[in-house]
Amino acid sequence: MLAIKNGNLLMSGGELVKGNVLIEGGAIKAVGERAAIPSGTKVIDASGKTVMPGLIDAHTHLTVYQDPALLSAAGAGKALMRGAFLARQALRAGITTMRDMGGFCFTDIDLRNAIAAGQVPGPRLLCSGKVISTTGGHIFYVSREADGSDEVRKAAREQIKMGADFIKVMCSGGVERVDESINAVQLNMDEIRAAVGVAQDNGTVVAAHAHPKRAMKEALLAGVTSIEHGSLLDEEVAEIMLKKKAFIIPTFSVYAAIANLGLPGLSERAKFVYEEKKKSFKIVLKRGVRWGVGTDSGAFSPMSSIVDELVITHSLGVSTAEVLHRVTAGNAELIGLKDTGTLATGRRADIIIVDGNPLKDLESMRRVSFTIANGVAYDWSAIS
Repeated sequence: MLAIKNGNLLMSGGELVKGNVLIEGGAIKAVGERAAIPSGTKVIDASGKTVMPGLIDAHTHLTVYQDPALLSAAGAGKALMRGAFLARQALRAGITTMRDMGGFCFTDIDLRNAIAAGQVPGPRLLCSGKVISTTGGHIFYVSREADGSDEVRKAAREQIKMGADFIKVMCSGGVERVDESINAVQLNMDEIRAAVGVAQDNGTVVAAHAHPKRAMKEALLAGVTSIEHGSLLDEEVAEIMLKKKAFIIPTFSVYAAIANLGLPGLSERAKFVYEEKKKSFKIVLKRGVRWGVGTDSGAFSPMSSIVDELVITHSLGVSTAEVLHRVTAGNAELIGLKDTGTLATGRRADIIIVDGNPLKDLESMRRVSFTIANGVAYDWSAIS
């Protein structure tokens, strides 16, 4: 049994309440001012610190990045080792759950299983396996390339066979290659609909990488649940999202990072996308479109960019309380998790302790002193 005592508990309403949290068997047993701590319990003193739910990053890539070794299966071991390293870094940043939006040679699923078995430390992962793209489409070199509805259907079934939690489709170009435009529409509506059908048959959903308006429209009309990036969203797309009850993960921080890397061709494009993305997000907020927090970290930006994502989102007019809600309970709801995201009895013990008050200063989120993932505590002051 483990207890956190005297912390400022960030509750679901956005208020701070002085109290304790009692953890047993990977779950929260009691929480609040009256949560008694039995004798003999291991105790973490959180006096003067904020105790809050672990963060949920809704868009990451732990085993996909730019490396020639990943052009063949021989790179799988390297990808898996790097993924394990990044998973630990994610814990250090306070992330206890992640959606991995495309792995290399199913190493994302291997990593997910190893974490779940307690073989390596890391957040709980929800994985898509290989992303599905057209021949030569966005990040084709680590994708399952497929053309036509029948081939996409087979590709989606392959991901389910290998243990994917959901399906990811690449509906447009992106900011990764100088020879590819973000305006390039790739998978068509019939192809996307084939993937959606497979997902629905298997009780799961499809997430769509899409930057331009047409790609977003076709993906939404085909039945995807989420739009990833959505940089050129407009009022018409927002209206469709509202009708479909879909959500968007903007991923601001990765484009800000690429814009500052000085990469010929890519950095200029990333800066353009970043500025357009901010305009689109204003429409999302105005229209009340469902949205979550994701970083697209792993390839161009570190796991700690989750804080950059929060700071950028706040700068666009979202309160600190709302930002913190979205990266915890909000993301849990969007991706279909009912056992995490809040400090409540019976919930999974995914908790972080922050040195400071993030309601007043989001930068304090860079000072996570403890991460507790499924009841396992990591004291970062004692771990190099």
